[in-house]
Amino acid sequence: MSYKQTEDGGAANILFPKEGMRAVILCGGPEPDDEVLRYWLTGSDFFIATDAAGHPYDQLPMEPDVVIGDFDSISGRVVGGRSGPRFFQVDDQYTTDSEKALLFCIEQGIEEVVMLGAIGNRLDHTIYNCNLLERYADKLRICIVGYESDILRIGPGENISWDLPMGTKFSLLPMMGPVSGITLEGARYPLLGDTIEPGGPALISNLVFVSPLLISIKEGSLLVAVDRHVMPMTMEDLEGD
Repeated sequence: MSYKQTEDGGAANILFPKEGMRAVILCGGPEPDDEVLRYWLTGSDFFIATDAAGHPYDQLPMEPDVVIGDFDSISGRVVGGRSGPRFFQVDDQYTTDSEKALLFCIEQGIEEVVMLGAIGNRLDHTIYNCNLLERYADKLRICIVGYESDILRIGPGENISWDLPMGTKFSLLPMMGPVSGITLEGARYPLLGDTIEPGGPALISNLVFVSPLLISIKEGSLLVAVDRHVMPMTMEDLEGD
């Protein structure tokens, strides 16, 4: 499920198709490949960079509409002028720059967000950014684009159907407490109304066995990480343990 640049780009992504006004946020972690960033920018309505992310901005596939943050890492390098992105400084030390960008999106009436550069070398920032999917679930649809996988939240009562290639790896992660009534069809290891908690059992590196992959839950919420690159299935995968 590697990204292929099309006329619709990320707006037609299998996991995260565009349903409303969409922003792409480039966070301060390791920058994605231009190809990945360009894919998600295609079909988006707004491009936001946090603090020094992407600086100098003329090297990006597209110039950001807005640069937002407390500017602690870009201090002394912000150049004003008639052209270029708008800069919004928010001096709030109780929110990260990524969260400031999400709050800006909510104020602007944006309905969904793709976050890139949100997963990186800092484990604390990575975990915090993943928790933002839960914190703002009632206000924004959010997809975090990582190095190898894309991360989304599935909430209570949701029913997901993804037409994914056989052999696609995916993981289910309860982060905010127990998740009950999980039904998983089309997977190498299916579930039928099961309950899982943050302490286990582990639902890591499952495989799409039959497409479409169907996921539904009754209570709680899950983070789902889906690999972009599909490896050929082995006999061990086919036969199981």
